[in-house]
Amino acid sequence: MTDDRTRLLDRIAALEAEVARLRASAFEPSEPTVVRVPPEVAPPFEAATATMRDYFRRIQIDPARALIGLHDERYVLVRASAFSIDFFDTLVQLYADRGEEEARAIARGFLFDIAHTIGLHDARTMHDKLGSRDALEKLSSGPVHFAFTGWATVDIKSESIPVQSEDFCLVYDHPYSFEAASFVRAGRTSDRPVCIMNAGYSSGWCEESFGLELTAVEVTCKAKGDPACRFVMAPPSRIVERVRTHFGIDVGAPGTKGLEIPAYFERKRAEEQLRTSLRMLQDAQDELVRKERLATVGLMVSGVAHEINTPLGVAVTAMSVAVDEHAALAAKFDAGKLTKQDLRHFLERTAQANQLVQANLERAAAQVTNFKRVSVDQVTHERRVIDLGAYVQQTLDTLRPVIRSSRLAIEVVAHGDLVVSTSPGAIAQVLANFVTNTAAHGRGEDADPSSPLDVRIELARIAPDRVRLRYEDRGRGMSSEVAAQAFHPFFTTARGRGGTGLGLHIVHALVVDVLGGRIELDSAPGAGVRFEVDLDVGEG
Repeated sequence: MTDDRTRLLDRIAALEAEVARLRASAFEPSEPTVVRVPPEVAPPFEAATATMRDYFRRIQIDPARALIGLHDERYVLVRASAFSIDFFDTLVQLYADRGEEEARAIARGFLFDIAHTIGLHDARTMHDKLGSRDALEKLSSGPVHFAFTGWATVDIKSESIPVQSEDFCLVYDHPYSFEAASFVRAGRTSDRPVCIMNAGYSSGWCEESFGLELTAVEVTCKAKGDPACRFVMAPPSRIVERVRTHFGIDVGAPGTKGLEIPAYFERKRAEEQLRTSLRMLQDAQDELVRKERLATVGLMVSGVAHEINTPLGVAVTAMSVAVDEHAALAAKFDAGKLTKQDLRHFLERTAQANQLVQANLERAAAQVTNFKRVSVDQVTHERRVIDLGAYVQQTLDTLRPVIRSSRLAIEVVAHGDLVVSTSPGAIAQVLANFVTNTAAHGRGEDADPSSPLDVRIELARIAPDRVRLRYEDRGRGMSSEVAAQAFHPFFTTARGRGGTGLGLHIVHALVVDVLGGRIELDSAPGAGVRFEVDLDVGEG
């Protein structure tokens, strides 16, 4: 029994030794160093190699738990060609409609950005684990980690300047690059460098190590027949200069096809600039829409002013009659010639004048009240209860000068009970845009400008909570191509003749966003236009 126990313990010890040997040999380099660097900076890289060798010897592999682990970090094995060839080819096919060159550029951008981000975060994690503080010390663990995880080995050249400033420059080879090796193994050749992820990862790691924005470009590549995969890394503002200095190549010059600077930061800035431009464009469009809406109110102001002038003119004339009669009566009184007949005449004339003054001032006051209500509604877009038929007529009253000068003959037909809760200001703006659109563009070029242009506005309740406003004119109409774009912002057939292309766009926005409805346009050349607007309303 003792001998069996001894043999079992010996066997366990042997197995443990074998496991330890296998773990130790799993990441045992075939050469003493895994990174080649200039002698003057070798010490931190040698220390990083020893530390990383010990780190990777503690690997845990348990397929039953899908585990490949180092300390508390989980790693994932991925086929090299899955990224370097398969993923790249899939992206190129996905964007094939953009053309081959643009599709390849998009695919390269994806791979570079992914690798740059992985490199940046791997560096951050490893720096914390190793307690790295100095920038060169932080950099040194990168190439070692790079080699132990199968990306490539690193050979840093003596002309490199690893400093924490805009003068930073790294010139280096990636022997055994997984990307170039995948191309060679697959029997594929390339007319441009292919080690995109190598460039992205290394620049991401160095960016985190030195606290600088950095990018890297592969200048020569084994996949295109060059003797080495060689890179240069620098701040984005200096990278073109560094390629010229160290390789004698002007990026973008004839004969340098395929040599492209990865645009991680430039693309990010371009996206930010695009977002800023879009915000500015939206702000400008919002301002134009606001001014267009105010222009509608201004049109109503001029209409009301014109309409008020007539009753005020009558009132002023009537008052002048009363003043003249008063002066005549006073003169006769002073001369001692006043008679009962003169007094009766005075009372009759002044009574008539007073009636005219009162009637016309009330008419003017009603115009002001109507306009005030319509204009305030347009500014606030508040909901309130209105009689839709009466409100439409009030709105048309404010547009009377436009209607009269354009010789529009507008008929309003209201069916049934139209007392509803809605946003009347939005309705007024919709109507004003319809009317001004007809006035400006309704007549054909050969139409007689002195003949009336018929317009019909029909209102009806089509459901307890829904009303329909149908606006039709019998004018020139639109082609199907024009009608299809009528609601698009800035689309106009009157460019250069005062058209902004915002009128019907505003109508669509008001109907959908403010009134909670829908709008349809039906038109044909020579057959006029018909707008059908269905609105959600509350009970009156």
